[in-house]
Amino acid sequence: MRRYLKLLPPVFGLLLLTGIALGLHRVLAKVGLAEIFEAFLATPFWDVARAVGLLLASICIMVTYDLPGVFFARRAGDSPRLPYTNIGLASFCAYSLSHVLGAPALTAAAIRLRFYAHWAVPPGGIARIVALSGSSFTLGVLTLLGALLLLDPVSVPLPGDLAPALLRVVGAVLLAVPVAYITAARGREAVVLFGKRIALPGGRIALAQICLSCLDITCACAILHAVLPASSGLTYPHTLSLYLGAFAAGSLSGLPGGVGVFDSVLLLGFSGFMPAASALGAILLFRVMYFLVPATLAGLCYAVHELWIYISRNRR
Repeated sequence: MRRYLKLLPPVFGLLLLTGIALGLHRVLAKVGLAEIFEAFLATPFWDVARAVGLLLASICIMVTYDLPGVFFARRAGDSPRLPYTNIGLASFCAYSLSHVLGAPALTAAAIRLRFYAHWAVPPGGIARIVALSGSSFTLGVLTLLGALLLLDPVSVPLPGDLAPALLRVVGAVLLAVPVAYITAARGREAVVLFGKRIALPGGRIALAQICLSCLDITCACAILHAVLPASSGLTYPHTLSLYLGAFAAGSLSGLPGGVGVFDSVLLLGFSGFMPAASALGAILLFRVMYFLVPATLAGLCYAVHELWIYISRNRR
């Protein structure tokens, strides 16, 4: 049985890619590479400037992403007091690099392990930091998508003609997950699921974890929305719902940065609002800004840190 379960992720990824490829064939039938780069270069200067400002805000959020996990580990006595610069370095490198390396849950955990083990954080503390940081994005997606479906179901572009009342019920169910998580964290130190004891961080840390994740996602989506060409009917909630779906599909695919899958889902969603070339140009610009720029900075920071460790050890 376990052998068959291991086949589910690649089979799902293959089915996902097949469905996307069929949809893209129609959208990209008459789009040339020159048109895409023309749309990329035609983005107004002030739209790019606004996106750069949002990118700086997003980077500020990235460096704080590990704080709830560190506070959780410290609260349990599993972590020494670390300088905020150290936490920010580990958080930024793990967050940014995991997006481009693929398998974000594994790569981010490996990067965090490297940093926090070097700073003498016990294994139990590292596990708490990794658990909270790794679950934050999922909780943020559930919260935001649930809120969109509950408050503004029309803004979520789903196939078929689904009744708003049904979508609101789905939204309420999605929102129930983070609400239950915060409620459980407030009332107890741990829960037992499938025979395993799972420690809980406390209500305040759980709430901070979800709020930080929601802020991170909405800020990243705002960068994409800023570089999109003006289009009638395309509101920020529309863009946010497409972004959530695209990021979730890209993460499930296991490909580095969700390359191909993330872009394709967005392109299919935007095809009803603007020409495919314009959408691809904006998506390309967003990828350069949100994925490549932070990852390049994080790669340099990681390399400098490793070099510093090497020099320090050789001096002894």
